[in-house]
Amino acid sequence: MKFKDVIWVCYLSMIVTSCKYQKDIQLSSSTIDVLLKNKVDTLLTTSMIEHQATSGKAIIMETATGYIKAMVGLERKDTLSPFQPTTDFCTPYPTEQRQVATLLAALETGKISLSDTVDVGEGIYISGGDTIKDHNWHRGGYGKITVEWAIAASSHIGEVLVRERAFGDKKSEYEAAIGQIGYGKPDSVKGLDCILNTDVAASKISPIQLITFYNAIANHGRMVQPQLYKDSVAIINPQIASKANIDSIRQVLERTVAEGLGKRANTNKAKVAGKGGTIQIGNPNESTYIIDFCGYFPTDNPRYTILVVLEKQELPASGHIQAAGLFRKIVEQLIQNK
Repeated sequence: MKFKDVIWVCYLSMIVTSCKYQKDIQLSSSTIDVLLKNKVDTLLTTSMIEHQATSGKAIIMETATGYIKAMVGLERKDTLSPFQPTTDFCTPYPTEQRQVATLLAALETGKISLSDTVDVGEGIYISGGDTIKDHNWHRGGYGKITVEWAIAASSHIGEVLVRERAFGDKKSEYEAAIGQIGYGKPDSVKGLDCILNTDVAASKISPIQLITFYNAIANHGRMVQPQLYKDSVAIINPQIASKANIDSIRQVLERTVAEGLGKRANTNKAKVAGKGGTIQIGNPNESTYIIDFCGYFPTDNPRYTILVVLEKQELPASGHIQAAGLFRKIVEQLIQNK
C-alpha cells in the first residue's frame, strides 16, 4: 500500500472513530431509556390495535428531575393502515384535564374547599349560552355532590360550578389564575423543535405541558423543566400553589383511582394517582374521540409521572377505561424494570 493510501485510510478511520464518539456522547447525554422506550412502543401499539385507535402518545417523566425516560408517538390514516412514528408532542389537544387546574386555581382563592357541595342536577346545565352535559346525563346525573367528587367523577358541570363560584364571570381573572399555577408551562423544551402554547379557553394543552403540570403536583408543587438531555435540574416554579392545596389535589387524584372513574388505572403492585378525560369532537355522524389518562406513582413518594393519549373514531371511548388500562400497563412495566 502506498504511503498516501495509508494516510487516507488513517484519515477515514479518524472520521469513523470521531462519528462513533459523537454518537456515543449523544446517547450518553440523552435522558431516554432506549429499552424502556421500546417496551412502551410495544404497549402503545398493542393498545392502539386493541382499541382501534388512529393516533397514540405516551410519555414517562422522572418526577424529581423532569428527565423524559420514554416518549413514543404513533399514528395511522385508518385502522387498516400501517403505523408511522410521530414526534408531535407540542400541538395543543382538547382534553378534560383542565378540571384539575380549575380546582387548584379555585382552591387558591380560598372561596372553595373539597367538602363544599355543588348541585350538578340531572347532568345538563346551561352556562353562557352553552349546553354542558355530564357523561351520565342520560342516567339522571349526580345531583348534589362534593367538589372533591365532582372532579373525581369528571363532572363537566362540576368544573363550571367550581369556576363560577371562585371567579364569577371574570374570564380573564380565571385564565390568569390558571397561568399562575403553571398550567401551560413550559414555553419550550430543548430537543423539541417547536414552540409550545396552550389555549385555556378551548381546554387545549400540549402533551408535554400537561405532564409537566401533573409532575408538579406529584412533586408537592415544585415544577421542574422537562428535559431530553441530562443536565442539572431546572426549576420553573419552586411552588405553584400552597402545599395545603396541592395536598388537596393529590387527595382527589388518589380517590379518583381508588374509588372514582379511574379504577382501571389501579394495580396491586403500587398505589397510583391520576385522572382520565374523554373529549368528543366533530359532528355526531363523524366524531373523533380523544381520550387520555395522566398520573403518577407511587403516591407516597412519586418516582414517575405518565401521560397516555389515544385518538379513535368509534365508541367505546373513555379515558378512564382504555387510556387508564394502558397507563396501568406502563406502571407495571416500570415496576418490572426495577
